[in-house]
Formats: sequence, structure tokens, C-alpha cells
Amino acid sequence: MIVRTALALMITTSTALAGPAAPVADRDALRQHCTGDYLSYCGEFAPDSAEVRACFKQNKAKLSPNCQAAITSYNKAQKRADLR
Repeated sequence: MIVRTALALMITTSTALAGPAAPVADRDALRQHCTGDYLSYCGEFAPDSAEVRACFKQNKAKLSPNCQAAITSYNKAQKRADLR
């Protein structure tokens, strides 16, 4: 169960929030700070799905402050990478 959850979160956070071009450190921060939030609010959805992306957006106000900050940082890194 733990391995499945970790794998699901890795896939979800690496693709659902922004895409593959963000730096590894930002993806690691997502895993570190959003694991509990993912399991609490979005764990029933398949990783890398439109449903899990929508779930994170829908529950953004409920996410922990550290998770919200990690998501913001990840999205900014993605935008910077897209500009290159």
C-alpha cells in the first residue's frame, strides 16, 4: 500500500500540476509537502488524470500551507522552463 501510494504521488505530482520541465528540486518539494494532502483529498483518483488535477485545484484552499507553497513554486519553475 505504501509503495503504491508513493508511486501514485510521484506520478501525480510530476505530471498533474505542471509538467515534466520543472526542476527536480521542485518535484521533490511537492512529494515532501503534498503527500498527506494528496491522500486526504485526491487519493481516490488515478495518478496523471484530469480528475486528480481538478481535485488539487478544487481543494487548494484546504491544502497545507507548505503544499500550497510547493505547488506555487513548482508552477513558477514550469513557467520559467517554458520560456526558455
